[in-house]
Amino acid sequence: MTRTQHVATHGKNIRAWTHGQLPMPDWIPRHMAGGIDANGTFEIKTDVGHIRVHPGNVIVERSGAVWVCEGGEADTLIERLELHADQAIPNIGPGKAHQFGSGGRSVNKENAGNDRKKARQIACQPPIGSLPSIEWIQLSRLSVDSTYQRSTDNETSRRLITSIAAKFDWRLCTPLVVSRRSDDTLVIIDGQHRWMAVCMRSDIPQLPCCIFRYANIEEEARMFIVANRARKPISRLDDYYAALAAADEDAMEIQEIVTRTGLRIARNTSAAAWRPGEIAFTSSIANAIRKFGPAITSAALTNMAAAFPNQKMTHGGAIFGGIVRIMSQPEPDFDPDQLVTVLQTRKADEWGLFAAGLHGGDRRVEALRDAIMTAYRRLSAAA
Repeated sequence: MTRTQHVATHGKNIRAWTHGQLPMPDWIPRHMAGGIDANGTFEIKTDVGHIRVHPGNVIVERSGAVWVCEGGEADTLIERLELHADQAIPNIGPGKAHQFGSGGRSVNKENAGNDRKKARQIACQPPIGSLPSIEWIQLSRLSVDSTYQRSTDNETSRRLITSIAAKFDWRLCTPLVVSRRSDDTLVIIDGQHRWMAVCMRSDIPQLPCCIFRYANIEEEARMFIVANRARKPISRLDDYYAALAAADEDAMEIQEIVTRTGLRIARNTSAAAWRPGEIAFTSSIANAIRKFGPAITSAALTNMAAAFPNQKMTHGGAIFGGIVRIMSQPEPDFDPDQLVTVLQTRKADEWGLFAAGLHGGDRRVEALRDAIMTAYRRLSAAA
């Protein structure tokens, strides 16, 4: 017999019950927040808020206070409660045993002093709100509130939703953030696109949801703003290196072409951090490969590497675009062997001045194309 099966008679006034064992003890209902849902789960009122209890979870009570944990963690929690009857034990929730340790562990004065020093160094405010419950929710029970939720009636959202639906990947599906309102309706705070995408399919009936209780719609809207503003968009270089690590064919082709020309892809999007020979215009290179092929792309980069050795290329994207346009649509009698000589008449930053103050990639590229060709014609006429 395990500890959790006989603790009701424990001398420390501790008792426990595993959800699924029948009958349910008479002390459980007084801690419940509502009834038992169709999936067999229910909520327990604890000192830190409501916690969802799933089959197999253990509810532990001591002197009127309750905790919820997974079955395999119950003995450790009870042991901790026995050893520290006068100490406050955090209500850990399922799978959070690491928050309170193994219990019953003695520490020497030196370690205690180090622990106090660490505590002084980390000044954390108390957590806001109460612990959520994590549940699998039927798609039909979820909804969105259009008063604050973003509109999906646009081409960008439609493409995103269709893409998620067509290539749904559970490994990328984090739990939706959902509000459980006083009337028990479930409103999506974060995850609208994922929900709408799955609704387009017929083989996924439910989604994992992290469910919170908010005071009102205004608080829901504030959480929606915080959730979206807190996101840091991935930079184009982070995206490139992630694709490279994933052995993406396009990224690997770019890497091969750039390396072969003697240049390198920068790791930082800040031009101030670039070193000579580093470039960051991966999107322009990808577009050039797609439109004009690897040969012209490689030739343009080779010309830049030969013309601007040991130089930072702050305006490298515009220069590259200008060279590509020249080589992909050469004028009559154009001599590509003269291009490096023309480029060497100025430093990379000096060429970049022709695009200074211009907005839009096409305008900057056209300005560099015209400037390079003007210098080319002047050099050809002098020859």
